[in-house]
Amino acid sequence: MIELKLNKGNNMRYYTYDEEVPELPSDLVINEESSTSGSKNRGLSSDQALEKLIKVTNDILAEHDSPLQTNKVLHEFLIRPDTILALLSVVILVAFYIYGFIINNPYQYRLNTILFEAFVIFAFLAFNGFLYIREKKLISLEINERTKNIINQLKQSGLNTIQDIKIPFVPSLTVAKVVRDGFVRNFPATLLVEGDIVEMLYGDVAPCKMKLISNNIPKEFSTKQLEVSQVFKPSFFDGMSSKDLWEQHIKNKGRYQFVLLETPWENCLRAVFKQKRPATIIAKQAEVLERVFLYKSIFGMLGLTFVINLIRYILIEVIGNYHYDQAFEILLVLPIYSIIPIIPLAFPILWIITRSFANATLLVLFEALQTSKTEYEEYDEMDEFDADAPPPTKNVQIDRAAVWNKFKHLFTARDGELLYRSTNLFESLGSATVICSLDREGTISSPFASVDQILFPNEEEDITVLDIAEDPSTSFRVKFEDQDWDQHLSRLKPLGLNLLLNTNCGVLQGRKRADQHRKNSSFQINAKINPARQSCLCRLGKEIGFTDDALQSFKKRKEIFVNSPCHPSLKERMAKDQWEVPSMISSIYEELNSGSCQLLSDGNLEMVLDNCSDYWNGQGLQSMSEVIENKIYDFYQNAIINDMQCIAYAYRPINVVNGNKIPFLNPTSSDSGDTYIVLPIPPEAEFITDPEDDDLSRSQLIRLYRLKHGLLEANLHDFSFDQDNVTSQDIDSFYQEAIQGQIFLAMATLCHQPKPDVCNFIEDLRLAGIRFVFFSPTGERESKAYAERLGLETDWNTCILLSSPGDENSFADGYLESHDIKARLPRGIINIRDHLMETDDIPLQVSLFSECTPDTTKEMIRIFQEYGEVVCCVGSALNAFNTHNFAVADVSVAIEPMYTRERRSPMALGAALTTLPCGLFMYNDTSLYALTDIIRESRRLINGLRMGVSFLCGTYLSISLLFLLSYCFCLPPIFAGYQILWVTCIISPMLALSFLFSPHVADTMTTMTVKNIDHLPDLPRFIFYFLLRFSLPILMSLCMFITYLSYFGEVSLFRSFGNDGWLRWSYEQQWVLIYAQNCTLVAFVWSLVCISCTFVNRTLPLHKFNPLSNRVWIYAFIASIILQAIFTAISLLLGPTILLFKVPYYIYLIVLLAPIIIFIPVQELVKMHDKNEYDRFQKRSKLLFNTKLGMHSPV
Repeated sequence: MIELKLNKGNNMRYYTYDEEVPELPSDLVINEESSTSGSKNRGLSSDQALEKLIKVTNDILAEHDSPLQTNKVLHEFLIRPDTILALLSVVILVAFYIYGFIINNPYQYRLNTILFEAFVIFAFLAFNGFLYIREKKLISLEINERTKNIINQLKQSGLNTIQDIKIPFVPSLTVAKVVRDGFVRNFPATLLVEGDIVEMLYGDVAPCKMKLISNNIPKEFSTKQLEVSQVFKPSFFDGMSSKDLWEQHIKNKGRYQFVLLETPWENCLRAVFKQKRPATIIAKQAEVLERVFLYKSIFGMLGLTFVINLIRYILIEVIGNYHYDQAFEILLVLPIYSIIPIIPLAFPILWIITRSFANATLLVLFEALQTSKTEYEEYDEMDEFDADAPPPTKNVQIDRAAVWNKFKHLFTARDGELLYRSTNLFESLGSATVICSLDREGTISSPFASVDQILFPNEEEDITVLDIAEDPSTSFRVKFEDQDWDQHLSRLKPLGLNLLLNTNCGVLQGRKRADQHRKNSSFQINAKINPARQSCLCRLGKEIGFTDDALQSFKKRKEIFVNSPCHPSLKERMAKDQWEVPSMISSIYEELNSGSCQLLSDGNLEMVLDNCSDYWNGQGLQSMSEVIENKIYDFYQNAIINDMQCIAYAYRPINVVNGNKIPFLNPTSSDSGDTYIVLPIPPEAEFITDPEDDDLSRSQLIRLYRLKHGLLEANLHDFSFDQDNVTSQDIDSFYQEAIQGQIFLAMATLCHQPKPDVCNFIEDLRLAGIRFVFFSPTGERESKAYAERLGLETDWNTCILLSSPGDENSFADGYLESHDIKARLPRGIINIRDHLMETDDIPLQVSLFSECTPDTTKEMIRIFQEYGEVVCCVGSALNAFNTHNFAVADVSVAIEPMYTRERRSPMALGAALTTLPCGLFMYNDTSLYALTDIIRESRRLINGLRMGVSFLCGTYLSISLLFLLSYCFCLPPIFAGYQILWVTCIISPMLALSFLFSPHVADTMTTMTVKNIDHLPDLPRFIFYFLLRFSLPILMSLCMFITYLSYFGEVSLFRSFGNDGWLRWSYEQQWVLIYAQNCTLVAFVWSLVCISCTFVNRTLPLHKFNPLSNRVWIYAFIASIILQAIFTAISLLLGPTILLFKVPYYIYLIVLLAPIIIFIPVQELVKMHDKNEYDRFQKRSKLLFNTKLGMHSPV
């Protein structure tokens, strides 16, 4: 069982280990009786910490929770051109109603509709104003509301909770050992508060500014502080040169207490409010259209129609007929009718509906993808060996009811749960051009390090290396890739025994675990060790082969924790995340059958080699020589450069005189815990200087010196103890001698392998025109080694260093590869912008940045955005340093590195705070293909949105041009105002919205998207397309209007309609115009409905993309015809229907067949030309995307 042992020196109970328990608890316990001595602090209570956290949050919310000034927003809305023109239209129409009501004779029916039109326009205007103010408020409140939701969860759950951490402590998991309620617990950094007491080990990274507290530390260090992101190293104490510091380090067992001087969450929350995301491509394209329509077209149309009608009024009404009272209607009302179609009355509500539906679809799909257990599959018609095939998809059925419920929630809710307004979810995902990975462990790589190679000495005074990989034939099993690996069993057996004994996953109890799992050790309480040493390798031990019976005869008696905080190897540069004090765990086992004891060790290679005098070659012991040590060390250095983590294994027998037992290792002894040993710096370090030869490190020179002078030779004498009188000095001496003179067995190299599908995911992103970018905190070589595992290119122009020479995270003075030096790549984030402006765009083309910090990463993301990239960030939900980058990216996706879905656990609450600015939260077991599926769906929706906008713009401009042409021919209004509103607000939006339901096409994820710069450069071409696509419906409608008037008995071409003026039309003349307008409207709507089938897809012709595959469009098609028929029937209900029979049948036949026989083929021809231009754009974009040659490229 696990025991809590009282350590009176530091008032801390700490865990000891027994192999019968599979896992260790998460908490350490402060001794209540001794905590008042002042040497250790019981810390804040959970209630105090919660109160501080809530207060900090509420204070920041209060700063940014000022209510939006409604008057200011209303003023912004009222001064918009469309608002002004809409108000002007309402005023003119109402004024004309009054004017016409006074002087009309007989009564003019259209006065009723004019008043109705004014009311509808005003209602739309008021509703749009309400939506404008509401959306502004909701956008400003989303982050606040989401923060308040999280705080409410904190209030409900409190902070007095725990959660087991079942993965290694990796860099993507920012947790700290905080003292709360007398317990030392692992808490996410975002749940720490000012005044918290945090325990720090050498190698830990400070979550914020903190100050050392200890009564036993020399005064000169009592005021020293750690800054945020600073690594706690022995250099903090000037290399621990003081004897008092050394003694205190041993007494504290490597643990130091700091008090936090600030609240980490405060910095994160302020960053969220401070950062502003760029406007989306859709928003900026809408701004271009707004400038064209609201500032050019609408005023141009207003001015042009006024001039035309002024000439018409003077020549026909004044000079020809002396109808002076026609001025109001001809000079004011008719120009207003020409611009009503262009005023975006329906656009605001259509946009909100579209955005809510699109985001609802994405969120429901994303949830379905995460919960579905089906596999991702390639398209049936695609060749699995086709390199240009789109990414696989998962066949999930979206629940339409769930989409509807989510849509209603998004349309009306203001709780800030989803942030779909401020994150611009579907717009940003559908336009993403760069996906940045902020970290790797638990996000794009497994949090567990996997064994890659095993090194061991052989009989030829050489080393043998065996490759190991995950077995694809079975889940969670490793296998040797070398077919003859079993020839080395004699060398591997001692290693296998070490791996299976030094674990706590239940192997000794007969349990078998096939999954990767964490190796718990109480040593992690006293020292930071790399993730590889936290990964249990029992699976490798089982592969080597041991029976359960063979393990049952061993019993652990003692664990010895050894570290060296002043080891010479610490003088070398190491990455912040890789920094660790050389350490070793040595376990003493008793073989129950014989009673003999042996010591098995694993740890840092430097430490293990320091204590090895011999090595095992499979046949016997050989003295460690300079040759074999250099080969081991060279392999080790090469492994480190290639982003590997190494674990060395050693062994030695422990013999006792006359076969007696070691009395203090007796199973009944009270001393069944662990022993902590701190090794001093070797005395040879004083006269051995730094090497001139780069091939040998200083620590290696010291070790070789000791080896040559016999200082590493084993003390293999039999230990002798007085069974009745064993002193503490005897015990300490025994442990010090036991760890020396060990026998080197092997070394394992481990690395974080990419998660399944990640490499294919990255390649599929490339095909989709999305660049995958990895920001690595490590050096250039280590970063490139990991990039190779991801499948990224690592030759020239592929890696840029974001650190400047001399920075803490800088590992070299410049680029290491000759081709990178020749290419003159920029060094440091401060030089990136100058390089882009003056040299070339290589920084925008690379997929790998090394020596990165959160700040340099954030600045590089901004640079991407400045040059038009739409950035999607993916990163750990438990890395507090990611919040700043999540906030600045266009859209962010948080990935949990471990299971955090227990809503009241500290990890879940910490993840909620860290991911505050994120639009999506991905489970740790969800494939990244879910992200490509979401991007694919977003692209489909954006394509539908763009085609819908194109259709609406074409429709609205067509109506406006119809009015303009009718005025040129001196015709009465071709449509009544209410008919304009009917088409622009009912018929065309219904058809446009149906395009959102167009099915996927095969090339959705193999096409390039546009960048967020130079928006709509081809607008003149699209205007030309509009003239080609809508000119025939316009001309046909105009001709039909003239024809209907002619057959109905009133030919009014180039003359006044009616003899006595427009306000004195007879009832017959009024019905003639009403019938002509409605028949023309039917012809125009029928044309729109027919040509809408060509808008279902932008480039594919009808024979390749059947519009009938879009069922919603079919419903919209049928509904439009039925509704138009009803609308026409109601409009003509009281009129003389005999007028319809005056028109020859072939006129109706022309209206029926012309759109099908003539208009649609013309549409297809225009689409063919557009497709050629689109294909040309795709080829040019792909060429630019795949080109990484700069001005100074080494070619």
